[in-house]
Amino acid sequence: MTVRQNLLKAESDLLRYPIREVVEIGKQLEKMGHFSMIWENIGDPVTAGEDVPEWMKDILREEVSHSISFAYTDSRGDINARQYVLDNFSSEKVCTVDDILFFNGLGEAINKILNNLPREARVLVPSPTYPSHATAEAMHAGCDYVSYQLDPENDWEPDLDEIENKVRYNEQIVAILVINPNNPTGSVYRRETLEKIVAIAKKYDCFLIFDEIYHHMTFDGVENTYLYEIIEDVPGISMKGISKDIPWPGSRCGWIEIYNAETDKNFSDYIRMLLLAKMLEVCSTTMPQQVLPALYSNEHFDALLASRIAKYQRRADEADEFFKNVPQVRLNKPRGVFYLVVELLDLPVALLDSKNKKIRLYLNRLEKMPMDRDFQFAYELMGAEGVCVVPLTGFGSNLTGFRMTLLQEDDAVFTETLKRIGRAIKAYYS
Repeated sequence: MTVRQNLLKAESDLLRYPIREVVEIGKQLEKMGHFSMIWENIGDPVTAGEDVPEWMKDILREEVSHSISFAYTDSRGDINARQYVLDNFSSEKVCTVDDILFFNGLGEAINKILNNLPREARVLVPSPTYPSHATAEAMHAGCDYVSYQLDPENDWEPDLDEIENKVRYNEQIVAILVINPNNPTGSVYRRETLEKIVAIAKKYDCFLIFDEIYHHMTFDGVENTYLYEIIEDVPGISMKGISKDIPWPGSRCGWIEIYNAETDKNFSDYIRMLLLAKMLEVCSTTMPQQVLPALYSNEHFDALLASRIAKYQRRADEADEFFKNVPQVRLNKPRGVFYLVVELLDLPVALLDSKNKKIRLYLNRLEKMPMDRDFQFAYELMGAEGVCVVPLTGFGSNLTGFRMTLLQEDDAVFTETLKRIGRAIKAYYS
């Protein structure tokens, strides 16, 4: 039997998520080599070894004892959670409690925001960018996403001239996306940079989308600027969630804060459609929303967050010192989050000594397929040194390199990871 029609959309070849894709290759190599991979591919603090503190578990145990935690909640989200978000992470000057919508993670929010736009309406996304943003924009439009560059020679700050030129000369662009603090680069943008992006949006009648999931996660001495502080009367959406700062990535609990919802008719009509689309799903998962106020307001939360950020900053310092001695790379020291990007300059095509012949044969077959050079480096790194990173081109960049995390709990393992990567880079360029 053959299903009577092709079931793939025309744009299905645009659907990619390299953060997970490299894992599939890595798992194959683990089996072939009988070794344990060091996974530096995904930003999951718990999988990386962070213990969930008992006070967090106690809050969930208490909530589970109440039958109401098993019920539906409001389609917008639990009212207590929304009020807490408004009071602590937003501003009544630009937002109301009904302008906050909860989703099953920001992945769902991203897709809802894009898929409820007309097909011809485009969102300008950064490059490099978190893959879900680029893929959602491309799938929505049915063609390659439109992007602006982050400048590695300027601490990965957005190229403001490019943003303005693309918005000015492409009337299909209706929104500008900013990820701040930034995944994948670990940069935290200067206030004046963000104010200029707001000014561009206002000048050309666009709305703003700020992914602020890492809003709590800046290093010592680095101040984060929130969208609600600078947006004035421009329509916009801020995206936040509990997966990184609590940390509870498996909760799949994120929300959007809609700013100046009624200042523009086109924007308010779009927001009403977004709410209707949310109502079709009834609601997002109840329990994470119901415990959100108790988690953030717990007396131990601030100390937990501070200790985690201090650890990531130590990791960033160590990586920065290490890569200073590797001539083939460029690293902008992160100012927040728990990632860093290493550029591989003038990257050649090369092979490394794999752990065994079976791995070598597998990689030889794999690398016959068309791929960017940093993907080949990533595969060779896994096969030779047992470290999984994500190629920089997988984040929609035309630069070669890789992203790794700062999540490793064990100091010795993190140091060893850097040594393995450095050894692989040296051999790859020789």
